[in-house]
Amino acid sequence: MKRNHLLFAALLALIFVSCQGNNSASKQEDSYVVILSMDAYRHDLSTLYDTPTLDSIANVGVYSKVKPCFPSNTFPNHYSMATGLHPDHHGIVNNSFYDKSLGLSYSIGNDEARVNPDFYKGEPIWNTVERQGQIAHVYTWVGVEAPYEGGFPTKYLIYDENRSRKELADHVLAALCNPNVEEIPNLTMWYFDEPDAVEHRYSPTSEETRAVVEDIDAVLAYFMREVRKSPVYDKLNFIFTADHGMTELNPDKYFNIYPLIPGKAKFFFNSNPLTLEPTPEDIEAVYTTLKAHEEEGHYRVWLREELPAEFHYGTYTDRIQPIVLQPETGWKVVYHEKTGWGRPRAKASSHGFDPEHPDMQMAFFACGPAFKKGYVHDVTFRNLNNHLIIAHILGIDPAENNDCTWEDIKGLFVK
Repeated sequence: MKRNHLLFAALLALIFVSCQGNNSASKQEDSYVVILSMDAYRHDLSTLYDTPTLDSIANVGVYSKVKPCFPSNTFPNHYSMATGLHPDHHGIVNNSFYDKSLGLSYSIGNDEARVNPDFYKGEPIWNTVERQGQIAHVYTWVGVEAPYEGGFPTKYLIYDENRSRKELADHVLAALCNPNVEEIPNLTMWYFDEPDAVEHRYSPTSEETRAVVEDIDAVLAYFMREVRKSPVYDKLNFIFTADHGMTELNPDKYFNIYPLIPGKAKFFFNSNPLTLEPTPEDIEAVYTTLKAHEEEGHYRVWLREELPAEFHYGTYTDRIQPIVLQPETGWKVVYHEKTGWGRPRAKASSHGFDPEHPDMQMAFFACGPAFKKGYVHDVTFRNLNNHLIIAHILGIDPAENNDCTWEDIKGLFVK
């Protein structure tokens, strides 16, 4: 990987200073966490492109590969990071779904649904923080618009596609550099919608993605330089991670299941995973037909109650349909009466595939007084553990109903 060594050395020194502290993770009122999610920042992007800021953070802090929850999509995984719960337990079971009990649809583009608290079932970490007497600021994170049990963080921003990354960084900096220390948030959560969009269009290995990834790193260089003005900068713990990875598609890796079961699904979602709801009398026959064509179609199909235990999926029966079909990584499988509908373009990319596949896994960079120095973690942990990571650093009790695993993350921290 090509490097500008002078810039790298300067950044390394800068971030090293910013990430030093009292090496105590036993915080009461004086620990701080700043976590950024960079949508679809696959684990290898910093080996493919020039990212001296993130490289420097890894050198003075910790690096780990992280895997998403099932399904490996944006909204389920961001709310999993917030709640410490699998999507099947917090209710955001995919980017789009229909809830039978509510009689309502949820989708990432539905403003009314996104703010409806009835869709969200787990306590987000910002509520946990505020409930235990600390301050949380949340900038454009999934779920922040919906008041869990009536509560909001002290400050939040809703997503605005016209707000630049630098403008968002300036919002965060204004809060962290507040001379009134009592008003500085203990927890700051913020979100970039890239490189997801550029990868979807051009693939993770493209010049267009290179430009976006390197711009993100440049914004983070600016952020890490300016955050040194914070009166609590030596107590700040920084995390830079993501919700899921990305893999390239191919027009030839395409299969339409409609001719196998024409018109047999009443409700269905053409997503990863693809879910179908035939009429009750057709469920078994449709499943048996789809099962017989798994090898040909490059997918695996299950009845909802028979999904693999490692997916932690299928108990939310009002939102998860009776048949769940997971395409093989890199394949596009659809249910549509029009031949060729949804066939991917060359170099188009997507996610939502098996979380265990390397292309679905993400990067985790962190530094600060709570974290080890120059450490590469030996466990690819589930990203919902960010809930527990935050709670541990801030010295608060995590929500009781969480699915986190302490054994998977304890090695990240200073003993």
